[in-house]
Amino acid sequence: MRDKNRRRLKSVRARITLIATAVVTLALVVGGVAFVMILSATLRDSAESAADSEASRYETIVEQAGGATEAAAALADIDGYAQLLSAGRVVGATDELDDARPLVTGDLDDPAAVTVIESDGDEGDRLVVVTKERDDGTVLVAGVDDETRADAVDATRTLLFFAVPVVVLLVGLTCWIVVGRALRPVERLRREAEQVTAADLSRRVEVPGSGDEVDRLASTLNGLLGRLETSQVRQRRFVSDASHELRSPISSLRQNAEVALSYPGQIPPDQFASTVKAESERMAGLVDGLLLLARADEATLHLTLRETDLDDAALREVSRVRAESTELTVDGSRIEAVRVNGDEAMLARALRNLVDNAVRHAAGRVAIATHVEEGRTPVAVIAVEDDGAGVPRDQRERVFERFVRLDESRARDAGGAGLGLAIVAEIAATHRGSVRVVDSALGGARFEIRLPV
Repeated sequence: MRDKNRRRLKSVRARITLIATAVVTLALVVGGVAFVMILSATLRDSAESAADSEASRYETIVEQAGGATEAAAALADIDGYAQLLSAGRVVGATDELDDARPLVTGDLDDPAAVTVIESDGDEGDRLVVVTKERDDGTVLVAGVDDETRADAVDATRTLLFFAVPVVVLLVGLTCWIVVGRALRPVERLRREAEQVTAADLSRRVEVPGSGDEVDRLASTLNGLLGRLETSQVRQRRFVSDASHELRSPISSLRQNAEVALSYPGQIPPDQFASTVKAESERMAGLVDGLLLLARADEATLHLTLRETDLDDAALREVSRVRAESTELTVDGSRIEAVRVNGDEAMLARALRNLVDNAVRHAAGRVAIATHVEEGRTPVAVIAVEDDGAGVPRDQRERVFERFVRLDESRARDAGGAGLGLAIVAEIAATHRGSVRVVDSALGGARFEIRLPV
């Protein structure tokens, strides 16, 4: 139960409710205190103004009465709060202060709040008073009742004391309900996403279609699930194809070994060694390609960057193909000086894969070219062309996928595993470049690696 309550307190709903409630509480408390202070000050100013007006009225009455005795008699017939003091003694007062002690016993800053003290010592009304000195040495003290202001301030304070908790409670309850309803679609998405497992990544969460943040979150989750599904399918197909490709050379090696063991002398040693060497090289090349693609998938394919002359690599390939095949015409006349910042070994491997692919499908001619394509951002282009059958337009993206052969029998006979062009695409992407295939002027396919200069 304690863990459950702790999880509730950690929820977004609880945090938003607590924060909103705390902010509203602070605002109401500060606002309430400020309101009470302003109300009290306003009523006090009003009472002081009224006391000053009363003092002026009483002063006029006293002045019209004449002497102190007549003034005392005049005050006694008037309602209100006023005293006439002489040498600190009361010589005249209104009816409300007839039996009260002097309101002022010393110097007093006008206006001031005082409490009426009866002759028997009991406390009476609370007044706001002002004093006026007369020419005859007497002091006129006049005031107004201050109880109204105090009662209003007390009533306001009491009202706020009970109203603030009620408002805070309503705000907290409202936030809890509103945030709960707002997060309900998110919780539904969470439950649906929780049901997606590695065994079935084809499931998708329901998109509300509201166009808000929750709708975009559902679309993002579906996009993520789609990418995971694609990656899983690709990984499973990759493992399956790799297993299939590795089984072929292993089966050949095992078959030759079994024949050599069962029928000694039937297979000449040099033929057996040649078979083992060829199949081992084929398997080593396949494993090497798989490792390179695996590093590319894991973003661990590190490059040793330095200034690399692409034209030198292209000329080496021209020389290699001419030495290995006398049946092909290799054109290197369009190789121009091109230098890029890249991994020399990786780029040479990518170029060799393209050349081997062209040689495998060429009818009689292969052309290798390098040049810089000028523009706002110059691009280095490596082009390899052949006069073979070319690549159908609908297969020009698929041809760079792994273990894809557009001509199964001929690719397998030539030792291809369908990884060469995939490796080219990964090397180009790692160099922030791209690879594409278009129609060749020779009649076949033209593969281009495009790299930033």
